[in-house]
Amino acid sequence: METTTNVTPPRKSSKKALLIAGAVGVAILGGLGTAYAKLDLFKSAKTIYLEAEANNVKQLADDASQSFGEYEKYIKPYLEKPVHSTMELSQFNIDADIPDPQAQKVLDLLKSAKLVVEANADEQKRQQSGNFEIHLKDNKLINMEYFVDDTKMGFRFPDFYPKYGYVDLKDRDVIKEKLGEELPKRLVTNKDMYEAIKFSREEVSSIFAPYALMYAESLKDSQIAMNKNASFSEEGYKTDAREITVTFNAEEAKALFTKMAEKAKADEKLFDLIYNRYHNVSALLIDSGYPDVQELSKDEFKKEYEKAFDDALKDLKDTKDSKEQLKMIVLVDGDHQILSRKLVFVEENQKEQNIWSSVGFKNGADTYQRYSLFVEDGGEKGEMTLSYKANKQGDKTTGTVAFLFDAQPDVLLDLTTKFETTKQADKENGTYDFTLKAKSDSDPETISLTGQVTSAVTKTENGRDTDGTFKVNFEQSTPDMPKSLSMNLKFKEEFGKAITMPSLSADNAVNVATVTEEEMMQIQQEVGTAAQQFMMKNMELFQEFMPPMQ
Repeated sequence: METTTNVTPPRKSSKKALLIAGAVGVAILGGLGTAYAKLDLFKSAKTIYLEAEANNVKQLADDASQSFGEYEKYIKPYLEKPVHSTMELSQFNIDADIPDPQAQKVLDLLKSAKLVVEANADEQKRQQSGNFEIHLKDNKLINMEYFVDDTKMGFRFPDFYPKYGYVDLKDRDVIKEKLGEELPKRLVTNKDMYEAIKFSREEVSSIFAPYALMYAESLKDSQIAMNKNASFSEEGYKTDAREITVTFNAEEAKALFTKMAEKAKADEKLFDLIYNRYHNVSALLIDSGYPDVQELSKDEFKKEYEKAFDDALKDLKDTKDSKEQLKMIVLVDGDHQILSRKLVFVEENQKEQNIWSSVGFKNGADTYQRYSLFVEDGGEKGEMTLSYKANKQGDKTTGTVAFLFDAQPDVLLDLTTKFETTKQADKENGTYDFTLKAKSDSDPETISLTGQVTSAVTKTENGRDTDGTFKVNFEQSTPDMPKSLSMNLKFKEEFGKAITMPSLSADNAVNVATVTEEEMMQIQQEVGTAAQQFMMKNMELFQEFMPPMQ
């Protein structure tokens, strides 16, 4: 009997199921691989730490580039176009207990006072002009006009004398002989200085990258310890973190610093970065004729540069062996971001001294940064801390900026500002409430005050318009201070408006360097006569300040 075996081919649905199962398996394995990589299960403490440092440096560079880019965008119109601006300060109010009725009259009169400043600047043509006006009771009381160009500076008070008094830097030798003042050949502008010191991010990154690599390669696994079960908590933000401690004993620190100093001494790119800016600024000042400016030659500068590192290397070599340590403790989140950093100096008796502490994170709409430097010497302690906290919700941002300088027990500067800004299209409104406590070693009394600044900025087609207020309130315990001060501010900027400079001649200007004694006496007589006329014209105003006749 013959037996026949029937083999049934697999159905298409079975093949499809196997393919799906295989794809799911691959996806699961891939996901596990990603999860393991995310959790750094296969990475050493050193690798995790260095990845976090690399991310931190990149973030700092990105933030710096963004800030510098925003600054360049803001400053660009001032460097490339003529700018006309008008600032008006008004509504001066001083609330104070003043027993002298005449002094009180002055304070009352300030309420009707107004200071108006018009300024024109053209950085391309190296020209500036403008005027200051003081108004009282809606009347222009005093006016002062000024101008500055490449070599000349001048001003005039038209109510007292119609001509400009000016100094021409081309007469600098005469001025030095006549007045004993040494002046430059021309004035350095903001644009001149900006062009002299500017540098690119790529230039700096390429120079300092080898030092970062040297630091990374110098670390040994034995120097790095990690606690995977740590946590981070600051300003209401809590998250799991890994605590990584990097320890340098005296020998390890000495070896690293020596290696870096030797490299820096021979680093031509680093030398050129520093020297070129020094040379640009020195040459600019010397070419402009600024007194008491001397420039070292490149060879002389190189000798001083190398000597600085030689001195540092000698100090390192002479450092005696000790059991002191330097510890750096960082908290790192799951995305390899450094949340906090602390530098601790450990003395031979194991006493720890905190040197540096910083915190930085972004959590949704919240941003927080804090940087603290600590000093302890001979029982005296000092701290300098800068912090920034912001919450952004749509067009609205609220937060605080604080600065503390505390040199116990004699010097204190504690400034905190709470802000709220709103941006909509071409408008930005801001309110800034601040508190200040200050004390100096020359005055034991602490000054305490609070205040508020408001601003409303509107971008126009060719500039910006700003309306603002300023008020400060003094604590009643603060001696010799009023209860409060306040004023209003208006500021208008127009870009592209051509600047007008006065055309100087013997009819409208006097050269201070070449004026004769006879001309000077004539000027004094004319000014005296104009002053009398000014007093007569404003007699009613001045009579308000005169004490009553007995």
